[in-house]
Amino acid sequence: MTSSTTSYGYTWADWLYGRDKDAFMAEVYDDCTRIDHCPDEQEKAARIVGLRDKLNGSSRAWVEGVCDFLDFESFRLARGHAPVTHLGDADDFKAMAALDAAYRHGAFRGLCRTPGGAEWIGVLGEFCAAMVHQGFKWLRSADVDAWELPALGEAWCKGVAMWGLVSLPMAVDAAGKDSDNDEALYRIHTVVAAHHMAGAVWKRYRGPHPHRWWDRTVRGTAPAENAIRQFAAWHGWPQELTDLLVRSAQHVNTWKNPQVPPIHLTRLRGLALGPHTPRLHARVNQVVDELVELIGDMTPQEITETRWRCGSWLSTFTAVWRGRGDVIDSEAEVSVFGGMLGVLRESRPHITPEQAERITQWCRARTGHLRPDDQHRIMDEVKNTVAIRGRLPGVPLGSDGAGPRRFVDGVWSTASLSVVHSRHGGRDVPEDMRELTVRLFNTLTSHRRIPGVDVGKDYVDTDCMVCVGDQLFTGLVDNRPSPGVLGATISGALIYCNFGLGAAGDDVDLGTR
Repeated sequence: MTSSTTSYGYTWADWLYGRDKDAFMAEVYDDCTRIDHCPDEQEKAARIVGLRDKLNGSSRAWVEGVCDFLDFESFRLARGHAPVTHLGDADDFKAMAALDAAYRHGAFRGLCRTPGGAEWIGVLGEFCAAMVHQGFKWLRSADVDAWELPALGEAWCKGVAMWGLVSLPMAVDAAGKDSDNDEALYRIHTVVAAHHMAGAVWKRYRGPHPHRWWDRTVRGTAPAENAIRQFAAWHGWPQELTDLLVRSAQHVNTWKNPQVPPIHLTRLRGLALGPHTPRLHARVNQVVDELVELIGDMTPQEITETRWRCGSWLSTFTAVWRGRGDVIDSEAEVSVFGGMLGVLRESRPHITPEQAERITQWCRARTGHLRPDDQHRIMDEVKNTVAIRGRLPGVPLGSDGAGPRRFVDGVWSTASLSVVHSRHGGRDVPEDMRELTVRLFNTLTSHRRIPGVDVGKDYVDTDCMVCVGDQLFTGLVDNRPSPGVLGATISGALIYCNFGLGAAGDDVDLGTR
């Protein structure tokens, strides 16, 4: 696991696990990094012994993975090669063997264990984190030993990272109907989102090529079913975990970009949420049906586009959204009206004041269980957002640049508050990070910003996705909002725009075969 110190003097593990809550964990992962990068064998051996002594007697779940890491490095040091178990010579089997080694070598085991929830969910989260971590590590092709199989090529890099990320909404679809699993699902999103953000934009992680997207020629290729099932049988994994990983790999390997109007180019629509997540997909359609009724005069084309866009919208909320339709989910769904208004402002000059009022009252009903001051706070944001994003007569364009009005217009203000109040509390996006949040989204979606509609007529995007994302990521380490907020607003931007694994609009896009 990469855990180099940031420009703020501590690691992203501090942010992920809480600097004050468990500084010991950050210290241990720093020690792992020093062992991983140590070129001198005698020094490495001494560091391994020292870290074993430091961990002696600890019963924390995440120590399991660190001990596996130390066993792994001790084996490599003594025998001169990595303990990789090959199940076959085909690329699928080689990839699974390397992922298994990364799962242990990266010290992921134990990271996603929680007191409640089915055990397989924690194992899934840890393996998904390893997939995302290793996929990005292969993709940047830095510090990769021969055992890590860089010869598999960029297709595997992208496919493995996608496989880990796409598995999360499928896990929510399968396990989120049982509230006993909520904490485990929240935890795995916290861990995987941090690796996703770090792998996509953190310069210390990405290496020496910060000013480019990943190569547009990359295709996503996850392993085939027989390799996954043999790997799972070797590990003795639960059937639920095995079946989900098979289905998510199949989805990555068969998904194609849908046909969309030329104005939109291509976008990641249907990869994260769709028919492969039937329970969540049904909930998306229920919410969209309510929104369509509020507007009252939507065309079939607008309704179809709204279903696509709201599915992509809610895919960024799966850290807290379970699709059960309870009061907690209803609140997390409050900001979804932004997806519908994004469709309507492309086909009409503005919504009517009556439509705006119906949307506002719909949101008020979904926040009625909150304390009065909390409801008042979120409803103030809703009213402003509906007015700006709905282009109500007399309301100035909100998307001119990356300032406070654009943060409201993009519905991030409403979205972050809905996440804060829906489940875990904590801080929303800090004031000084909001412009960076907008700038990251702008550069991710600049190919489909429409001057005079989405943004000011003179809008020109000049930002580098990695440079802006790096500023934002390291800034959030220092400010640390709720992890759920990060997943919904920051990593969510990457999920909405091709996972940060290739520019949206590439001729060869993520799932294009």
